[in-house]
Amino acid sequence: MRKITVLFAALLIFHGAYSLDSSYHYSIDLTKTDERMLSVELIPPHLTEGKIIFSMPKMVPGTYSIYDFGRFVEDFRAYDLRGKEMAVNHTDVNSWEIDNAENLAKISYKARDTYHADKKDNPVFEPAGTDLEKDTCYLLNLHTMLGYFRGHTKQSIELTIDHKTNFYGSTSLVDIDKSSEHDRYLIGTYNEAVDNPIMYSVPDTAHIRVGTSDILISLYSPGHKSDAKTLATLLDTMLQDQGKYLGGKLPVDKYSFLIYLAKREGLSGSFGALEHSYGSMYYLIDGSNETLAPTMRDVASHEFFHIVTPLNIHSYEIADFDFDQPQMSEHLWLYEGTTEYHAHKMQVQYGLISPQQYLRVIKQKAMEAMFGFNDSLSFTEMSKGCLDTFKDQYNNVYSKGMLISLCLDLKLLHLSRGKYSIMNLIQDLAKNYGKDKAFKDEELIPKVVSLTYPEIKTFFDDYVIGHKELPMEECLAYAGVDYKRIKTVKTISLGQCEISYSPEAQKMYISSLKNINDFGRAMGYQKGDLLVKMNGKKIAPTQFRNMREKWYVKAHEGETLRISILRINERGRLAKKVLKAKVFKSDTRTYNVIKFEEKPNEEQQLIKKAWLEAQ
Repeated sequence: MRKITVLFAALLIFHGAYSLDSSYHYSIDLTKTDERMLSVELIPPHLTEGKIIFSMPKMVPGTYSIYDFGRFVEDFRAYDLRGKEMAVNHTDVNSWEIDNAENLAKISYKARDTYHADKKDNPVFEPAGTDLEKDTCYLLNLHTMLGYFRGHTKQSIELTIDHKTNFYGSTSLVDIDKSSEHDRYLIGTYNEAVDNPIMYSVPDTAHIRVGTSDILISLYSPGHKSDAKTLATLLDTMLQDQGKYLGGKLPVDKYSFLIYLAKREGLSGSFGALEHSYGSMYYLIDGSNETLAPTMRDVASHEFFHIVTPLNIHSYEIADFDFDQPQMSEHLWLYEGTTEYHAHKMQVQYGLISPQQYLRVIKQKAMEAMFGFNDSLSFTEMSKGCLDTFKDQYNNVYSKGMLISLCLDLKLLHLSRGKYSIMNLIQDLAKNYGKDKAFKDEELIPKVVSLTYPEIKTFFDDYVIGHKELPMEECLAYAGVDYKRIKTVKTISLGQCEISYSPEAQKMYISSLKNINDFGRAMGYQKGDLLVKMNGKKIAPTQFRNMREKWYVKAHEGETLRISILRINERGRLAKKVLKAKVFKSDTRTYNVIKFEEKPNEEQQLIKKAWLEAQ
């Protein structure tokens, strides 16, 4: 008995409190970060296995990219009940194998932040990463720091974080410790930990009530160019309208907008956000409230709608996510496509954008789908293979994915004479499934058909599962919109060449002559020409589109267009050259021409009203 007592006392000294329960006990001290690295300690749940594997996730939900978060872990150590270091086998980038796991009492390691990794080493999209700005801001995505034991992702997690007294942890998690120096969070499962980022900084927060839900706006602005309260005021109208669009009551009681503003572009070269069930994480360039508000409106309106999909409507692949060998659902048309569609449809229904602006959004999405991706690829096949085979096609979820929802919505409104929309369908799916009830991939479309009309099966067979071109012209006509995918007209143009951006030259260039017209041939363009000036004005890549549009408005037949270029000469060197020709109208292909019909019939007016006006 005495020997046991002495050993137990030693354990208490070494561990503070040895865990005999089934929970993970994690602790992190933000006051002791070093070289963009923090120390993590884990008192593991009670284990009975002789051998156990501790893992960091290969990927996490919502990212659709393999990141291997184990590469950010260093100095991994395991200790037994006596405080003796145990042998550890680092089997792969994300895994550490430990023998005699029944004796495991503690694990410690260091986790580097992802924002300052090697740029060549598969940079993590910033909203999914972690930044450790000592004594300034700690943006914590928990999947970059907390791991799990294989087969033990359902156990609860107790996470304790020590921090400076003037720092506040913004999150949708609930701090059950009222201390000003450390926070304690009780988290249901590892999935829930991944689903709840935390941002620590000197607090700049505001709250908005949407129905019965509390919405937190938390902002970190290094240049103090914007503030949470003003931004919340600018976002309030949008959030209230989203609440109305969703039926007046949100499916969450608490939601957090965590907004990290950066001084410059990050390693991934991208900006944007990552959705979570009870919040969303934003990475944007620091700017004033006025410049930030339009971007936040478009991005936040998309992310906010994820509280419906996939929170309340999701497949088993998402509900029981495999962090080691992730399997993708085939229904990205639902998770991302309908979400993007709702984000824009809500804005036109509640007057945040005009119907004409909404048509321009549709045109933009159609252009992106047509020229940026394989538009004939089966959307379900792309979804299943978005991590590997069709990785370069993933972003089409925001273009063609939205257009699938557009056509589906108009088809439903047509069949129901304006009484049943895609939002009604989403609400019915949420009632059939819900946060705690997942569906099998193969049963979703039959369920949609059973809730709607037999014709919807043909729609999915042809345009979502199949390879047919979306019936944009037919569906938009239901609402009195005249749409032509390709239309040839005689008009003034730059020559109908494809013009792209060259990162190496940092200039716009002629990337293809496939569709060149008579005026383009008169100008004498060649593939590879770098564009320098247009009528004497320097062509800045970021301003090229505006420059071109302004020229289209002012140009008239008979005037001379001069384009200064750089072209490789016979010596293999870039040489200056000026191309010029008298402007004349020529056959020009225009794409995705869209406009409202001047005299819609009675049925078209009915569908248009149900489509574009709040019900």
